[in-house]
Amino acid sequence: MNTLESNKLLINVSAVSNTATIYLSGSFTFDAFREFKAAYKSQLNDSKINCIVVDLEKTQYLDSSALEMLVVLRDQVQLTGKSLILSKPSLFIKRVFDIANFQKLFVIT
Repeated sequence: MNTLESNKLLINVSAVSNTATIYLSGSFTFDAFREFKAAYKSQLNDSKINCIVVDLEKTQYLDSSALEMLVVLRDQVQLTGKSLILSKPSLFIKRVFDIANFQKLFVIT
């Protein structure tokens, strides 16, 4: 497991079998751009990985730039033929996703 820290966001990446999980803890804002991109790029380039899960259970806040980063990730995942799941969003994040119509763009569990 790798750990990257960006201001108030902690990013952990774990790969098990053919699934990579990116755990986000804290506030997901533009400050995390480079670290978030680095976390998912390595998983996109791994031929053994066919599913990326973004675990939002410990994410307390996200802003519009975080939403954009998730859309960019979705586009990158689609180009590689892999799948993407947004997992365990809090009630606050579910509300943000509803407002942004993310249920039309993502699998959210």
